[in-house]
Amino acid sequence: MHLNEDLQIVEPVDENGNPVSPGTRSAKIYLTNLFNRTLPLIRYEITDQVTFLTDEACACGSNLRRIGNIEGRLEDIITYEGGVKVHPVVFDSAFEHYPTVIEYQIRQTERGVAISLLTNGPVAVEQVERDVSEYLEKSGLHNPEVSARIVDRIERTPGVAKLKRFVPLITA
Repeated sequence: MHLNEDLQIVEPVDENGNPVSPGTRSAKIYLTNLFNRTLPLIRYEITDQVTFLTDEACACGSNLRRIGNIEGRLEDIITYEGGVKVHPVVFDSAFEHYPTVIEYQIRQTERGVAISLLTNGPVAVEQVERDVSEYLEKSGLHNPEVSARIVDRIERTPGVAKLKRFVPLITA
């Protein structure tokens, strides 16, 4: 993917805000827009993990910088006891096989996840549970407990219309 650098400045940085070199996955990016005079964003922090590709020219002829896949937001990574980390892309990968799943919410549990599914057609819930369980196993979580259910709506963050897709385990 190419960045439209005539419209913005994108700075890949590590957890401490230090620049990272091409080929190294950033912990976050700083974004400065160059066109919005009403609400300028100056070094706005976005916690998407991005790998900027080398500075070699692209085969398509564009001189704009290129990035690899956007890895997702750090705050959406689910961490389990023993240091097992599960990246949100695990769930995206599982749900790409279910076109009738319109939206989903993942709630972390002690040993796995509870999934709420908003659908526009039939979904084999048991198969979803098996698929997600398999992806969690591949991520290093042994014998995960996965439950899924179809819901009429998914709760939004109070006062905000935005869906919190990944809800971490609340520990006392």
